[in-house]
Order: sequence, then structure tokens, then C-alpha cells
Amino acid sequence: MKAQILLSVNGAKHLIAKALTKYIDFSKRVYIAYGTTNNYLLYHLGIDTEKLYAAGCNVNGKFNVTKERNKPVVLQNGKIIDISDFEISANDVFIKGANALWYEEGKKHAAVAAADINGGTYGNFYIKAACRGSKIIIPVGHEKLIPYFVGTDQNVDYSTGSKIAMLRFFTGEIFSEIEAFKVLFDLDAKIILAGGIDDSQGSVGFLVEGKRVKEAVEFADKYNNSNILKTSGFLY
Repeated sequence: MKAQILLSVNGAKHLIAKALTKYIDFSKRVYIAYGTTNNYLLYHLGIDTEKLYAAGCNVNGKFNVTKERNKPVVLQNGKIIDISDFEISANDVFIKGANALWYEEGKKHAAVAAADINGGTYGNFYIKAACRGSKIIIPVGHEKLIPYFVGTDQNVDYSTGSKIAMLRFFTGEIFSEIEAFKVLFDLDAKIILAGGIDDSQGSVGFLVEGKRVKEAVEFADKYNNSNILKTSGFLY
């Protein structure tokens, strides 16, 4: 069976997040870094956040950062533990979202924007996770697809909001809607279009094939208009 499915930005984040709840080995210690898709992951894990679970995002026409944040979430056997006792190791799982996704020779690559002069979570945890051999998963949707990577640092004269550096992930497993369709519904997915207006701005269209296409259509219908993000409390 085949189906054509339009996923809104919200729908894609829900899809990726829900699939990650099935894909991540929660018997291990899991560090969930700040990020909007990770905010959806916490939602599907039944973990409520008082504020937007992100260090920054593009909002109000700016490269924006959050003024107040929840404590980073680290899970041990599915339960929250104190971050002060956490030192990432080879046995841990590190989940870090991205701000850019592109393809090189058929393989996915990703990068993250850093407004922090020390590199934020990338500098503080991703580098450690990579060095120590932790399992790194990078959830990112195709709304963030770019033609190719352009490296930039914060050394610019002007910026609409925060000055950012784009930092490329050099290791880690990229987990997009393509992987999510497979994990959740055992469907093969291909992208057929992108774009939309009103509540479908940033949408991506997929052709999916397999036995459980009806479940995937019902999932999209349920979550495409479900925005769980608390979009307040920004610097700009």
C-alpha cells in the first residue's frame, strides 16, 4: 500500500519524537539536550516542562535565545536524575537536535547554531560525548533542509538577533522523518514536496509505502495541528 502524507512542522516533530521513544535504549542513561524536537520527545515521554525546552530558536523574526530554561533532563532507567551527578560516558546516550540538515553523496549531515560564545551544549557535552564514545542521536526534520553547509562564526558586524556560529556534527546518527516512519510504522518514505501556507508553512510531503500506511495517515491527522511548545521568554 502507498500513501501521500503532508507533515506540518508540528506533525514532523511529533513523528520523530514518538519514534525516538521506541528507538532509544532507556535502560541506559540518556542525556536529552535542549531543542524543540527534544521538547516533543519529553512530551511523548510524559515529562512536562514549565518553559520552552530550548536554548534558542528562530522566533519573532530573530535568531533568538531563551532567557530562562528548565534544567537539562537526564534519565536513568527512564527516571530523571540530578544533572550535578552526571558525567557522560561511553555507556550513555546523548540526544542533540540540529538547525540544519543536508545531503552529501546520499548521506545525511547536520549542524547546530550556537549563540553561546563557548559553544553551548555542543561545546560542553557533544564534544565530550564524541570523545568518550557515547551513542549520539541527532533528531532533525526536513523543514531544516539546506542545499549545502556554510560554515560561519559569530564574528559578523550585524545580526537579526543573536550572532551565531554554525557547528557541524562530525559524528552521530541523524534521525529524521525517514527513520521515524520506519521505526513507528515500518514504512519506506520518500520526500515529494515541501512548503505551504498558514498552519502548513514549512510542511514536507512524503510518499510512504508498506502495510501500515493507514496508521501513519491517522498519526498525521492527529498531530499536524498539535503545537506543544511554550513560545515566550525570549531575549529579543
